[in-house]
Amino acid sequence: MDVNTLLLSGLLASLVASSGALANDDIVALQLGTPAESEQFDIFIADVKYHRMFWRWGDSGCQFGMGVRGGMLNVGKEYTTRLGGGVRAECLWDRWVMWIPAEMVWLAEHEFGHKGNGFKDYGGPFQYILGIGLGYELTANWWLGYQYEHMSNANMYEQNPGLDTHTLHIEYRF
Repeated sequence: MDVNTLLLSGLLASLVASSGALANDDIVALQLGTPAESEQFDIFIADVKYHRMFWRWGDSGCQFGMGVRGGMLNVGKEYTTRLGGGVRAECLWDRWVMWIPAEMVWLAEHEFGHKGNGFKDYGGPFQYILGIGLGYELTANWWLGYQYEHMSNANMYEQNPGLDTHTLHIEYRF
């Protein structure tokens, strides 16, 4: 381990030890989305997510957790399964929450349509998802929000068209 890595590890460990606390929030969310830009096909996503928030940054209202997701991607009336997981960082202010997810998903199918006559190829089965969301607390447990989400394979495959979506985000916290 080089000196820079050792120093960075020590700094991160001291931040966690000094200002961190255990969080105890569970989140179940439903996301429904459509493309942010015009696509050759009608595209729709529907995912259910579960996050376990386990670390809180002191009294800041910011917390961090991990989770899983499962759902489907519909491209031109062809459906495929999306399964994955990742991390979520969020900050709560009064009745508002802003979050950033970073996840990886597996697509059961990544090619849609027919070559030469309407074809969409996401390059391969593994895709990264990054997003940013904003939500509002409707009741003590129910939140409603919006998430902008980007899915791509980060050039792991020859094809990397990506998919940007606007999503309705409904979550239940317990």
